[in-house]
Amino acid sequence: MNPRRLERLLRLRRIEESEATRQLGERLQQLDTIAGQRERLETYQQDYLHATLPDDANALKWLAGMRDQLRSALEQQDLRLQAAESQVDTARQEWLERHRNCLSLEKLLERRRAETAQQDARRQQVEQDMWATRQAHARGGATDWQGS
Repeated sequence: MNPRRLERLLRLRRIEESEATRQLGERLQQLDTIAGQRERLETYQQDYLHATLPDDANALKWLAGMRDQLRSALEQQDLRLQAAESQVDTARQEWLERHRNCLSLEKLLERRRAETAQQDARRQQVEQDMWATRQAHARGGATDWQGS
């Protein structure tokens, strides 16, 4: 494959890598948001667990209900957190694959460029050798002709 085609393919792969990077960033932001929400819920739960027990039976029932709701919300948030972590892992693997593809193509492109440069250098050397040979024969032929 010639270097120009490889360069075009590399540009496409870099676009794909960039998109994978963007998606990974979004997943990381979602994970941070969910983790922050979980921390807030945990703080609320700690506040309610350390709250002084009220003397009123209705207030005591309300406090127990809030504790249960917070415990349930934390369980749900833990599930959301696990799902977000899984999505981050998937996005990270996708980015890593795209990144490796780009690196492989870059190496291949550099090899092809080096091969092309080497072939050009050989071709130039052959042309220079042929020119030098022609010049030597031209001088040698002219000398022989003059000597006869």
